[in-house]
Amino acid sequence: MNLSESIRASLQTSTNNCPRSLPSLLLWDEQGLKLFEKITYNPQYYLTNAEIDILETHSKTIAEQIEPGTLLLELGSGALRKTEILLRAIEAQGKDVDYYALDLDRNELARTLKQLGPTSYRHVRCHGLLGTYDDGRAWLSKAETADRSKAVLSLGSTIGGLTRVETTEFLREWSSTLQSSGTKSRSQVIIGLDGNTDGATVWNAYNDFAGDNRRFVMNALSHANHDLGCEAFRLSEWTVEGVWDAVDKCHNQYVVPLKDVILEGTFLRKGERILVCQSYKWDHVERKRLWQRSNLAEKAQLCANGNDLYGMFPLPLIVDGFQVQPAE
Repeated sequence: MNLSESIRASLQTSTNNCPRSLPSLLLWDEQGLKLFEKITYNPQYYLTNAEIDILETHSKTIAEQIEPGTLLLELGSGALRKTEILLRAIEAQGKDVDYYALDLDRNELARTLKQLGPTSYRHVRCHGLLGTYDDGRAWLSKAETADRSKAVLSLGSTIGGLTRVETTEFLREWSSTLQSSGTKSRSQVIIGLDGNTDGATVWNAYNDFAGDNRRFVMNALSHANHDLGCEAFRLSEWTVEGVWDAVDKCHNQYVVPLKDVILEGTFLRKGERILVCQSYKWDHVERKRLWQRSNLAEKAQLCANGNDLYGMFPLPLIVDGFQVQPAE
């Protein structure tokens, strides 16, 4: 199913338990990536600050767990100013590592890799990998990568934008890919998870409606118009609404029509919420469940300034019930 077909299908689905939605992929065109990068510089968007604090505090420790010759693959790389902290730590330890930034947009991938300054490294070689996560798994499984140590890095919004079930399946798939790619004993996943379940703090981080957050979400409608080949969404007839769900520990972003509209043959009432994206939060209880269900083991939680609200987790694989540590 292509994107335009996904847009039409998701708009037609509506039940009490499953509101109409738009594919979250609409957020991540070239313009969306640029807008999101601006959001990450906003002090209210605590996630980026937490990630930077953790990496500045623990980059040396993380780098020590990465062997020379490792293939380091970052999922949904986007802006690389956080990743650069880790790459500089690897470089300082004199380890020859190949870093691959995986993303969907060619122009943004080229732009952000250039900002990374790849020619300034002697030991870290930087590459762009254009494609989906499925493409990344297929590439990682190729025979020519079989003898390489591997680390999969997932920071930012990648995990948060998935449901609990989707996150479990996501990590299982990457765990399976690493296990089958030839070097189980030297493979690990490093992920960042937001554990902040304070509704007010989370809501404020996502609801700068006068600025970039609103433009970021509304850009999904512009992207949809482009893909559908017509002005299906008249932007002046829509607004954005953010809602914190305390039960599911999730922040939801909706686009909402300001009047009754007909979209691709579907009637939408004024005020009906159309889900665009979600951001799930992972407290200690939810994290424990996730590790158990995903065939991964928490080796350590890395946090900064004693703050347990956001953590970065190096996760060795579990093979046949036994935890496999990355080689020292």
